[in-house]
Amino acid sequence: EEGKGIAGRLEAELRNLGIDSVVTTKLGATGATTRDFGAALTKPVHRESIARADAIVLSIGANDLRVALLGGRSSESPLDLVDQVLRDIGATVAELHLINPHARILLLGAYIPLPSQRAARLLEPLIAIWDMALMGQFADDPLVTVVRLSDIIDRPERLSTIDSFHPGAAAYQETARRIAELLAADPS
Repeated sequence: EEGKGIAGRLEAELRNLGIDSVVTTKLGATGATTRDFGAALTKPVHRESIARADAIVLSIGANDLRVALLGGRSSESPLDLVDQVLRDIGATVAELHLINPHARILLLGAYIPLPSQRAARLLEPLIAIWDMALMGQFADDPLVTVVRLSDIIDRPERLSTIDSFHPGAAAYQETARRIAELLAADPS
């Protein structure tokens, strides 16, 4: 609603925790998939921003799942599609490590985009499984932290007043606060 997202709120949250030297850069695009992000990583300006970063907040995978599971690839097994998305996320993280081998990567977990729908209760275990799969994939990578969102974006009033699907201002604020606390707790 305010056009700030996470990046527009993270700087203030870090300053509230005593981290004064903060610059945030938003490289994301609404609706992007891991392949879109991979293409963006070929641009020198993006690579330079990533190379200078101390931390990278990565929200990726949800659009891949939506496209794979709802976008006409119904002949493939849902589990195979999910595995492919996990591999694509792994490749993205590997590329980020090549560009900047020292930056922390905070990988945003999933949330139920329609918490007021009857099916939401059926999706809760799937969201937990997805987050656990992400955590498992990066369990041996000390620079990657999965940031759970399902407890932040858990009710309709936490969604955008524009589309009632993406996080709203309060959810973005709480997410920025959680990320800032993770960074402040281990600023390495």
